Amino acid sequence: MNPSTQPGSLIISSSDSKALNEELQAINGELRSTGEGLEAGKEELQSVNEELVTVNIALADTVAETVDANDELQDLITSTGIATVAVDRELRIKRYTPRAAELFRLSASDIGRSLLHLRHGLDYPDMAADARAAFNEFKLTEREIGSDRGEWFIARVLPYRRAGDHIDGAVITLIDITVRRAAETATRSSEERLWLAAVTTDDYAIIVQDMDGLVVMWNGGAQRIFGYLESEVRGKPIDLIFLPDDRDAHVPQMERQRATQAGRAEDERWHVRSDGVEVFCSGVTTPVESGSFRGFATISRDVTGKTGVESPQQLTLALERAIRTQAEAANRVKDEFFSVLSHELKNPLNLIHVKAELLTRTPEVRDNAIVQDAADAIQRAVAGQAKIIDDLLDLSRVRTGKLALRFSPVDVTSMLRAVVQASTADAVSGGIDLSMTGADAAMMIYADAERVEQMIWNLVRNALKFTPRGGRVQLAISQLAGSVCLDVTDTGQGIAPDFLPRIFEMFSQADGGGRRDRGGLGIGLSLVKQLAELHGGRIEAESAGLGQGARFRLWLPENAPSPRGEAPRELVDPSILTGLRVLLVDDSVEALEAFRTLLEMEGAHVRAEPSAEQALVATTQQEFDVVLSDIGMPTMNGYEMIRQMRITPRTARIPALALTGFGREQDVKKALDAGFDGHLSKPVSLHALVAAIDRSLHKSFS
Repeated sequence: MNPSTQPGSLIISSSDSKALNEELQAINGELRSTGEGLEAGKEELQSVNEELVTVNIALADTVAETVDANDELQDLITSTGIATVAVDRELRIKRYTPRAAELFRLSASDIGRSLLHLRHGLDYPDMAADARAAFNEFKLTEREIGSDRGEWFIARVLPYRRAGDHIDGAVITLIDITVRRAAETATRSSEERLWLAAVTTDDYAIIVQDMDGLVVMWNGGAQRIFGYLESEVRGKPIDLIFLPDDRDAHVPQMERQRATQAGRAEDERWHVRSDGVEVFCSGVTTPVESGSFRGFATISRDVTGKTGVESPQQLTLALERAIRTQAEAANRVKDEFFSVLSHELKNPLNLIHVKAELLTRTPEVRDNAIVQDAADAIQRAVAGQAKIIDDLLDLSRVRTGKLALRFSPVDVTSMLRAVVQASTADAVSGGIDLSMTGADAAMMIYADAERVEQMIWNLVRNALKFTPRGGRVQLAISQLAGSVCLDVTDTGQGIAPDFLPRIFEMFSQADGGGRRDRGGLGIGLSLVKQLAELHGGRIEAESAGLGQGARFRLWLPENAPSPRGEAPRELVDPSILTGLRVLLVDDSVEALEAFRTLLEMEGAHVRAEPSAEQALVATTQQEFDVVLSDIGMPTMNGYEMIRQMRITPRTARIPALALTGFGREQDVKKALDAGFDGHLSKPVSLHALVAAIDRSLHKSFS
């Protein structure tokens, strides 16, 4: 049998074999194609993996930058010492600062716990209501609160915004104002003691009358001598104690006229008591002014039946001198207290301001909107607190006659436009329509430019502060009868009729009763009034009542030459700091390092020394282009240091600037007399510092 035909054998013909080969070749081709596809897929997968690695690295860098920015912000908030607590809509704690941990007695385990369940010593029963108003009504609340330890704080509650402008809760900040409250209390106590001494004096009649001769104050001595109770004479003409013939001859009016013209009017004459008995009195009448009150004070003594006229006259003059001496001594003590208070408050404010400015210039967070907004808010808060301190000092200077005005031609419209431009951001954030008319052309007056700007600032800020969201503040400037008139009209909360006559009194607050939702000391308008009068101008307030808005009109006399004056000073380019060799002196290590970092970021070469003695040693070791020094330092202060530098040939002409919290006129003069080329009051902005350095450098080269 043929093997090829045996049962079970596979017989393949030549044609089948050829077809099979072709099919196998096709399969091999497909396999090769599949292999090539797999190889290409493998390469593509490798490429994707490499891209993912690159993206992961970029994400890691971004996360690191965000962590660094958050750390910077956390360090900044911690360094300010301001208590801050963030809560969600359920009032559960989300974040807090170390200072808040002290006040609210918080620990890490309290995160997520309701703020209402915590035990604290703050007298703040409206805290929950204010927080809910912040995230439900987008309302900013500011009020002063106390604690069971005698501390005082400005409590500010505002909405807590997240990405996409989503309101996620509220932020509560507490700024310690205990020292400031103590200053207010000390001032009031001083005035109350003087008032008590006058009221209770029994040997001398002390009578205060207004400009029309109506009795305002009547002490115990006046009651003893003239027989009338204060309730019987208050609001009545002082003429009632004069004899009929003297009243017919207008003697009371003539006394007031003499006192106005000569500063005092001495008088010895017969007067009449309430029971008709005549008494012979010796006294003196002098003009008085306090806050919004102007009038006259009469000090008189009954010398009926006593021999000799000289003795009672001398006693009257001695009492007058004693009262004046006591008042002047109290004013000197108060002025010194305010100066020290300014220094102690402005040093930490300066540190906060420098830290915030440093943060805004850090490259890693320069484009981070959250950090920039936080830093801007801190800088605005610092500027606001510094402004309150400056206003308090200025008011003290005015009341003690120590405020010196520097008159020069001033363009009021240009100054008004600058104030409006700087206030626009606050108006927008508060939802207030701020507008201005009449400021197209220059309006010149002869005045102190700094004080005119101060008056405008206070009026605009006051209007914005008391106008609610959706309201309007309108500014109009015009020239009327030889004066420039500024109208500030708002649609705010208005002024009650009974409070309107006292609107310009020092420390006056219409709310009263401890309610201070809108903050402030109540000194801004009082300062405006007194500065206006020092310029020969005046200010008036109008209001139809509560809820009807208010209008303030400020008149300042022109008395100015044609508008030539000095050209406005341009901002100096911070690049002048590049390569500048700076000696920085401050006993506060934190402030020293913060200022050093800020200057070095602008290209300066800085040597920082924590004492005047070490600074003097540094001047023997290297050359410097400028010296920036604090004044109040232990062992050797800034005045002593600059005197040593000026008697040493190596440093005799080096430009030097005093950076200090002491900001009175006498402090500036003392710094210049000691040898400094300029004086800057803390907190110091970088722009102001650069401008002062530029002036001192030009001065040294001239």
